[in-house]
Amino acid sequence: MKPRKEFDEFFEEMKDVDRSEEAKRNSLLALKDRIETKRKRNIFPAFISLAIIAIASFLFITISNPSETEQSAKPLSNEEVIMAVLEREYNGPDDEYLRLMNNWMNLQSETKAENQEQYNQLLQSKEYTDLMDYFPNTFGEYFSEGVLTSLINSNLVFKYDYFLEDTDIEMHLESVEIKQEKDHPNIYRPKIEVSLTNSKGQKIYHTLQEEFIFSTSEPGKIGRYNITKDGDGVTLKEKIKNFIAYVGDD
Repeated sequence: MKPRKEFDEFFEEMKDVDRSEEAKRNSLLALKDRIETKRKRNIFPAFISLAIIAIASFLFITISNPSETEQSAKPLSNEEVIMAVLEREYNGPDDEYLRLMNNWMNLQSETKAENQEQYNQLLQSKEYTDLMDYFPNTFGEYFSEGVLTSLINSNLVFKYDYFLEDTDIEMHLESVEIKQEKDHPNIYRPKIEVSLTNSKGQKIYHTLQEEFIFSTSEPGKIGRYNITKDGDGVTLKEKIKNFIAYVGDD
């Protein structure tokens, strides 16, 4: 029943009744309150329906349109994988790696391990597990399974940070020219230029070449990693150790 009609019927019923002004006023207020309550009941379910429709629409749009992160989560190209490894390897020193390595070395020097069993106990220490976790956390996504362990054992990752420690020298990757083998498309031999700079702003450069062989069973993963050529018979390690001697030469 519409509010206007309810008011008309109410006054029709009450016109012949002899009531005080206060009673009439109270009756009118009671009727008005009843009508307002009924109106709220009608509005509230409608509001809920609209809210449900809005939420459903939002969820549909969200599912149909993935976030930028999801859209960009596509496999890296081989060139991007190579660049990611070189940027980590030739920008240093890596202070976190050095901290973890020193913690492990200090533990070994402070703790006697007279037999294999005692040394195995050291390998369960936080110092060792933190260091070992840092390798896969840094490089793990770029190498095929099992390869990273052999690189760690042969000191082919973080290979220059130890020499940069306790010096005022920083190493930076300057440029990379990535060359793919024509006859072997899974082999890349990038030409790399790095710089060494001390706190006085003195800088020298070094050029080397590395080899990346991508796995045929795990696409996008490096299956082998080697240094093939180091600048004209002088190694980068030697230039770090004897930096001042090479300042005037480059």
